[in-house]
Amino acid sequence: MKRDVRWIGLTVLLAVPQSHAAAAAASPGACAVLKAHAEAVLEATADLTSGTGSHPGQADAAGCVIAFKGTGEVFGTRFQVVAARLDAMMVAQGWTQDINAAADGPTGSAMGYRKGSQAVAVSVDYDTPSGVCRDDAPVASCHPTAAQMIYSITLGLTPAS
Repeated sequence: MKRDVRWIGLTVLLAVPQSHAAAAAASPGACAVLKAHAEAVLEATADLTSGTGSHPGQADAAGCVIAFKGTGEVFGTRFQVVAARLDAMMVAQGWTQDINAAADGPTGSAMGYRKGSQAVAVSVDYDTPSGVCRDDAPVASCHPTAAQMIYSITLGLTPAS
């Protein structure tokens, strides 16, 4: 195993061999299990893709993204309920909440979890088609119908750093 070491001032740069970088990726099995649990909880089908993901407070890493798309007719009109269902699922599966990765807003929530050498960033948010809500008014003053709420729900699994 050859490592390329270069001195730049007092900084050492090590090029990690490809085999180690691949080992640091989230396992396909863990991605499939997380997808199955999320689909059961949300009663919807998700897409699973591999690629580089991020978790707040850590470097981007190879992992997978589980993505749900649909309207409020599928997920309901309260994104907080969707986020709470995913939170309960994650905790029941042994994940620990990462409060440093949590955020809430008027149209969505973000949550983070850690378990062993893995991290998951969860995002639940919705948008509305152009013209449904006034651009010059607070989001809270807009009351879209279920059909007008376009959800984007993602769970990104990566190795924890």
